[in-house]
Amino acid sequence: MKSVMPKRVTNFIAFSTLIVLFSSIGLVSANFAFMFTDKIYQGVFVDQLPLGGLSIDKAAERVSNSYQSKTKNKPLLILKYQSQTWTISPEDIDLNINTTETALNAYNVGRSGTLIENLTERYYSLNSGINVPYSLSYDKAKLSSILNRIVAPINKEPKNATVAIQGSSVDIIPETNGHMIDISKLLEICDEQMRTSINAEINLQFEVIKPQITNQDLVQIDSVIASYTTEFDQSHNNRAQNIYLAAKSLDGLLVKSGEIISFNELVGPRVEESGFKEAPVFIEGKIVPDWGGGVCQVSSTLYNAAVLADLEIIERTSHFRPPAYVPVGRDATVADNLIDFKFKNSLENAIYILTKTTGSKLTVYIIGKQINTAPEIEIITTDSKSIEPSTIIKQDRNLAFGKRVIETEGQKGINITTHRIRKVNGVEISREFLAYDEFKPVDKVIVVGTKTTSSNK
Repeated sequence: MKSVMPKRVTNFIAFSTLIVLFSSIGLVSANFAFMFTDKIYQGVFVDQLPLGGLSIDKAAERVSNSYQSKTKNKPLLILKYQSQTWTISPEDIDLNINTTETALNAYNVGRSGTLIENLTERYYSLNSGINVPYSLSYDKAKLSSILNRIVAPINKEPKNATVAIQGSSVDIIPETNGHMIDISKLLEICDEQMRTSINAEINLQFEVIKPQITNQDLVQIDSVIASYTTEFDQSHNNRAQNIYLAAKSLDGLLVKSGEIISFNELVGPRVEESGFKEAPVFIEGKIVPDWGGGVCQVSSTLYNAAVLADLEIIERTSHFRPPAYVPVGRDATVADNLIDFKFKNSLENAIYILTKTTGSKLTVYIIGKQINTAPEIEIITTDSKSIEPSTIIKQDRNLAFGKRVIETEGQKGINITTHRIRKVNGVEISREFLAYDEFKPVDKVIVVGTKTTSSNK
């Protein structure tokens, strides 16, 4: 049985064939019109300036005259933001237009590609026009410097939502979005505009930057669940500076439930480039100056606050000698790339860390959600054992016979165990072992003179 094609389909095919046929005829006709000329093809423009039918030299002359006219007492670029306007002149960035090269690029339209590309370019230049960019050079460093000066007052860093405490009251201060104009993108836009249109206007567009901590992140934080305070000597300027810097690194830290925090990662390397200074530290049992001396007081203060907040202690190491700013057995030493202090937020909700240095006092606050059934936390030390130092006698032939000089005073050692106690209504419900620390004694050293003279011989 013979099938019959519907009339509607037949008409559509015929109509489509006619369109393709006429388009092909138009494309071929357009290219025949271009084929026999050594001039720039019709429909070629530079900055809307028609160059069709001109030789390369004539086109270069026309581009030069047009450029001089457009830039005489007029800006090269106009930048706008709200009610503010800035202009950039060619002299500001040492701009130079190569008019000959620009004209040559215009001449090459429809000539420099493959056969299909050339045919297509000729067709489009005749029917819709092709705009060729300026060939130019300029000082990119100068343009970048100008743009940076413009956008600096506009750019605004985002501000995290924060927690403030007044007495027992906890207040949440909402976040503020920032906005930023990307200099690299703006440089690209300016470059494109200068190559396509003199006296172009550019409306500066910024990107909204969201802060890392929002009001929603802090919605469940309502109470100080633990705090701990230590004291330091403000007169030791370098050590105090190191304490301020390390404490600032902790301030405003949001720790989500289950998150592990590394003190060394937060504070970063204790180096001069970061603002840290040399101050006394314990190294192999001796007090010597080193970069970041005093930072261990911050880690120890944080350690005690974390224990009192019932957080899980992941990594903690005691000093070689017990420091004076915390009770024995409750310190946490740190050292770049060697010794770290880590804890985990083992609570059900996020916590927020706030630090304050007031006068000679450093306080670490751990703020979170008040849980009425949460146990009371105490830190106790047990099994404390004092170890007397040994006395070592050294002879010195250069010291008068029988004279005794104490070279090292010696210090007692101590062994101590630390526990965390949880209580409900004053009744102990659990006891958690935290650490066993051994602080070895420092021997007492006495130097005795053995120098002889003629009389005592």
